[in-house]
Amino acid sequence: MATIVKVFAAGAAGLALGLAASGAILARDPPFGVVAIGPWRAAAKAGSTDADPYTRAALERSGEIPLALGEGLKLVARVDSDGRPLDRRCVYKIGPHTPTARYWTLSLVDRDGFPVEDAAGRYGFRSSEILREGDGGFVIYVSALAHSGNWLPIGHVQDFALALRLYDTPLAASAGGIDKSTAPTIVREGCA
Repeated sequence: MATIVKVFAAGAAGLALGLAASGAILARDPPFGVVAIGPWRAAAKAGSTDADPYTRAALERSGEIPLALGEGLKLVARVDSDGRPLDRRCVYKIGPHTPTARYWTLSLVDRDGFPVEDAAGRYGFRSSEILREGDGGFVIYVSALAHSGNWLPIGHVQDFALALRLYDTPLAASAGGIDKSTAPTIVREGCA
């Protein structure tokens, strides 16, 4: 009888440890198949049948429907170009260009990937609506306080990230082929 109790206790402990470890991994960025382009991270195969189990589990948990390989690519930044975590008390300058894509969007998301609500009702920018410089470049400011030009308000969320979605891009099939110099920089302008 004591052997059965020990076997049951060991199985329960193993199950609890496995569930806790899986939950901890899924609470962070996917551990495999992630491509880094400056401050941006992309789960290169998230929209394919070749996605690793952790990426698939994270997508199942969030309910997100990823872009398929032929549709586009999603890049997420949780840090600025100097590697510092994004802070809602700071002003960030994003630009001046993006990798080649027919269309792109830049939005502010919470830690779970959902759009951040704000008083201005601005959830993101589309490539077709931003103000551009004479050379085609752009600057988007991300801050809690209103800013002139292209302004993306942070809202009241404490932990946020930036999501850049590239649609109809030749890079979707090979995220590793993105030239780091074409990715938008995220420069911290100052903090309150």
